[in-house]
Amino acid sequence: MGLKRVSCSLGLRRPSPLLLLLLLVQLAATQNAVCPHECIPLTDCPELAKLLDNPSQKEIKTLQDATCAITNRIPTVCCPTDTTSPLTSLLPQRCGQGPELDRIHGGTEAPLYGYPWMAVFGYLNTASNELLFQCGGAVINERYILTAAHCVHSSILTRYPLEVIRLGEWDLSTERDCEVTLQGFEICAPPSQDFAYEEIIIHPDYNTRARFSDDIALIRLNSPIDLSGQLIQAVCLPPQDLDPGTIINERQAVVAGWGTTENGTTSDRMLHVSLPMADRGMCNATYGGILVNEQVCFGGREGQDSCKGDSGGPLLLSGPSGPPFLQIGVVSYGPVPCGKENRPGVYTSVSLYRNWIERNLRP
Repeated sequence: MGLKRVSCSLGLRRPSPLLLLLLLVQLAATQNAVCPHECIPLTDCPELAKLLDNPSQKEIKTLQDATCAITNRIPTVCCPTDTTSPLTSLLPQRCGQGPELDRIHGGTEAPLYGYPWMAVFGYLNTASNELLFQCGGAVINERYILTAAHCVHSSILTRYPLEVIRLGEWDLSTERDCEVTLQGFEICAPPSQDFAYEEIIIHPDYNTRARFSDDIALIRLNSPIDLSGQLIQAVCLPPQDLDPGTIINERQAVVAGWGTTENGTTSDRMLHVSLPMADRGMCNATYGGILVNEQVCFGGREGQDSCKGDSGGPLLLSGPSGPPFLQIGVVSYGPVPCGKENRPGVYTSVSLYRNWIERNLRP
């Protein structure tokens, strides 16, 4: 991206332990800066580290706002590329505003408008000229979809070109999506919207460190999405380095999609299922000890799982009492057959890629 990383080889004096300790105490509750590029140690950022020389309340606030995390007792910060550059983000402030979902069970039909950030991908079977809906993703801003790298890798697209990225879909078998409420009223949604892709950005380490490691990608659409209505909205992304285990408490995550069901067929209507977070040690043993730190496991209950066709879709966590919804994972891979007891699915942990995502977004 052309961003210049300045190191402490420029002769910057390392802050005193006392000042760093005071800073750590003050920053402890504010370490979630949104950064358009990689966060670096405070000692490697002259523009911000110099504020420690004679810190005023204003300078401490500046440091708080720029802090991403604290690693080995040293803050990592969003270092500006120059002293006048604001710390901005291309991710929307309003996100994850789906309705409260009180009907989530294993493999049940999702409500209309339930997941307005869902994308479904249509691939062209060149032999039959048929459109196959096989993978999914999530809207993260007006131009970008977050998905799994294996859904858009050249090994797939050379055989099955990605023809359509469909947003605002619910029932793949109908032109107009309508749902009958419990009170007997029919609610119909506006037509879904089809986009093509302008650019695909696959994580450079995809599938190099372990099976499906770094299974994450961005798709830039060929035109902007209108996020002002109810049909299509963006999902929220977690802060960099957020551990899902620290916020999930007694809640369960949710995954939605049009993938394979328990009877072996795909679903025309969007389904959703709630999944518990799985013990990492057990999950890692299940897959032969090959998991990397950027992968998390959910599921492991009989008959409840994401499955073939759900790949690339979001693993979601709502707030304690409902929206906003936070995308904590990307569907990557799992057991075959799906939905086996004590065999959870593997998901790419989005929080560990927040900085990578933002570095690769452009207006």
